[in-house]
Amino acid sequence: HCYIFETYGFCPSGLACRFGCSHISSEQVNIQRDKSHPSSQLNSVCNVIPRYLQEQLRKRQLKFPRSSMYMKQLKNNQPSDSGDMKRGVDLVTPESRDEIVDKIEDSVLVPEINDSEKASEPVVTEGSTTDALVTGLEEEHKRSSENMVGETCLEYDNTSGNKKLFNEEIIVRGNESERTSLSDSKSGEDISAVMDLCVDVMNVSSNEDRSKDKCSVNNKVVDADTKVTGNPHVHPSDNPRTHTSGSLTNEDLVKLKPLEKKKVDFRDKLYLAPLTTVGNLPFRRICKRYGADITCGEMAMSTNLLQGQQSEWALLKRHESEDLFGVQVCGSFPDTMTRCAELISSHCTVDFVDINVGCPIDLVFKKGAGCALMQRKTRFQQIVTGMSQVLDCPLTVKMRTGIYDKSWNAHKLIPNLHDWGASLVTVHGRSREQRYTKLADWKYINQCAQIADPMPLFGNGDILSFEDYNLFREMSSVAGVMVARGALIKPWIFTEIKEQRHWDISSSERLDIIKEYTHYGLEHWGSDTQGVERTRRFLLEWLSFLHRYIPVGILERVPQRINERPPYYEGRDEMETLMSSRNCQDWIKISEMFLGPVPINFSFLPKHKANSYS
Repeated sequence: HCYIFETYGFCPSGLACRFGCSHISSEQVNIQRDKSHPSSQLNSVCNVIPRYLQEQLRKRQLKFPRSSMYMKQLKNNQPSDSGDMKRGVDLVTPESRDEIVDKIEDSVLVPEINDSEKASEPVVTEGSTTDALVTGLEEEHKRSSENMVGETCLEYDNTSGNKKLFNEEIIVRGNESERTSLSDSKSGEDISAVMDLCVDVMNVSSNEDRSKDKCSVNNKVVDADTKVTGNPHVHPSDNPRTHTSGSLTNEDLVKLKPLEKKKVDFRDKLYLAPLTTVGNLPFRRICKRYGADITCGEMAMSTNLLQGQQSEWALLKRHESEDLFGVQVCGSFPDTMTRCAELISSHCTVDFVDINVGCPIDLVFKKGAGCALMQRKTRFQQIVTGMSQVLDCPLTVKMRTGIYDKSWNAHKLIPNLHDWGASLVTVHGRSREQRYTKLADWKYINQCAQIADPMPLFGNGDILSFEDYNLFREMSSVAGVMVARGALIKPWIFTEIKEQRHWDISSSERLDIIKEYTHYGLEHWGSDTQGVERTRRFLLEWLSFLHRYIPVGILERVPQRINERPPYYEGRDEMETLMSSRNCQDWIKISEMFLGPVPINFSFLPKHKANSYS
């Protein structure tokens, strides 16, 4: 039977479905059981890359204004900390006003105007630039009640070399802007207004989401879908709209400013670690059903995301059941990481973005990413600071204790992360050199948690039962716990922790979990031949961890420890014995129960191999 057809009444795979006999008629027509109820629930996944965005990324036509501004600050050795912008009012001095004016000129692109328009513009001399700039803002505050976005811009006079101040209104519509001359304003002496103007102009130049449905240009009403040139055909990326569902509230309309970040309370939550290959969307749905609070997508390479690779963007997909979801990115250069963060912030729905500073794989490490960032403090700082500036959601960091076993340096980096812009840091209690050969050092994690205060710190390592969870929470001052291999071996660990009990789960209940995973996989990857085999491959990867679970009812000593090699045993029934087998052929038999026979000459070798089980 086709699970998708039985659940939603329609199978999008159609004639290509491997289980199509249940919904394909004798006339070779794909049956839709209930036409009045379309399969809209199949589209419960977001963060899917649209076609136009993929084309822009591949042709390198997409612009990153905030990232470009940050990289320019790095190039000019200017203060790049976002906190400097927030505290800019206190930093303004009469000597630095000219620098602020130059910064405004570099941040805003002023459209060209003809000579007749220049002749009617007032010319402002060098000495009166600052006063006129302040005057322009006073008029700006008076016009705040109108349905327009007013700003002030500067331009040089080509003939005299003097700076000319144009009090003009920039009406932002995607990448298009128009100017309208305004009346002269009164003078003022508010230094804080100068800095506010600087920030406002930068906001306009970088924020494409501040377009209105209708804008007044030269006393004419122009629809937001129509450019100033008169062309009514506007690309969807030029005019993003706010999509709402249900009742309309202020939260649906009010946009965050670039300097504002939405806050997330991470404390005392159960965090499912981002797991490469096995931490896919169907597995995260299983963990959410059994009590996981925070979920995170698999590690995605920043360069591949910027190139618009479909396989890499698939790692960012989010199911509607994931109420607190983040994505993890990996890279070694501040420009690509900052652009990737701006891309995710503009086109994805996420609650936080995580930086991978813990990947021990040689392919990643030799490129300067993952664990390699722990020995390159300056590069690490530039990446964290830049991503924090362009994101409107919290930025988190996941790291190890260090690179080498006898020279840990996480405690030296953690005190700086909060100042750089991170909201949360997670420490895996092992070094890159150690991998999984020893137990995680929770004493060192506790030391890092005390140093990180008041920034929350999560601990990670060797949690396989609620007793492990209670022990590590008592011996450390961490704000929460991240679960990785423990969730792969027993995804119901989140239920055990919340209910504070050992669950002696039966083999039939475990088989139902596997069946549910295959259903989620067919729904996610499709029920055609390619989708079925992809579901099988990821299921077998998960079974390479799942078989390590030892039922509570036959344990000699409770609880099971994660790094103890289980001896050979026979279960309480045949299915329990089969699910505990280390033989890949037995795992294939389990997959054939739900996905049918494997292709001819099919073979499987687990991708993940832990040293503790070698």
